[in-house]
Amino acid sequence: MTNEIKRMLRPLRRNLSPMWHDIWPDVVSRAGLVPMLQLGCGMHRIANATNVDLSSKTGADVEWDLNNFPYPFKDNTFSVVVSLSVLEHLDDFFSVMGEIHRISKDGASVYILVPHFSSAAAFVDPTHKSHFSARSCDYFFQGTDIEKDYGFYESYRYELVRRYVDLQGWLNYVLPLRWFVNRYPAFWENYLCYLLRGAGIFWELKVVKS
Repeated sequence: MTNEIKRMLRPLRRNLSPMWHDIWPDVVSRAGLVPMLQLGCGMHRIANATNVDLSSKTGADVEWDLNNFPYPFKDNTFSVVVSLSVLEHLDDFFSVMGEIHRISKDGASVYILVPHFSSAAAFVDPTHKSHFSARSCDYFFQGTDIEKDYGFYESYRYELVRRYVDLQGWLNYVLPLRWFVNRYPAFWENYLCYLLRGAGIFWELKVVKS
C-alpha cells in the first residue's frame, strides 16, 4: 500500500475506529496554554509541561517517586494530566488516581495509557505491578455497575470522555473487530481476549469535583 493510499484512507479509519495516537498531537499542543503535568516522563518529556520522573537521568522538572504520597503539588493545580505506560509500574492504583484527582482542577483532562491484561507485554516486564482491564476505571464513573457495587471504596469521581482498547499487532487494523471490542469490552474480556489479544487501554477522563 503506497503512502498516498494510506494518506487517503487515514480519515476514514479515524472516523470508523479512532486510536489514541490520533488525538495525541492535540493533547501535547495544550502544553504551555494550560498547566499540564506528565507523570513518569522517562526520556519523552513534553515541552512546556511539568514533567515528573523517579530518575534524575531523564532531565525531569521534578524528581519524585510516584509511590510516595502526597505528590509535591498543591490542590487544583493542573488542567491536564498525562500518564503513559506508568500506572502499571506503581504500587497503589487507587492512591495514584486519588492524587491525580486532588492536584487537578475541576473539569481537568486526564490521559492514561496502560497495557491490557491479555497482552504478553503486561507480563514480560518484571517491574509491572498491576494489570488492567478496560473496566478498571469503572470504579470512578458514576452509574457503572462496578461503581454502584464498589464505589464506596473511594469518594473521588471522574467522567469517562473516551476509551480506546488497542488489539495486538495486525488485529488492531481489522476495523470491524476493533469496533466490536471497544463497543463490548466486557464480553470480549470474559470470552475472547485470550484468543483476540489486547495490547493497551487508553482513557481520557474528566475530573469531577462539584
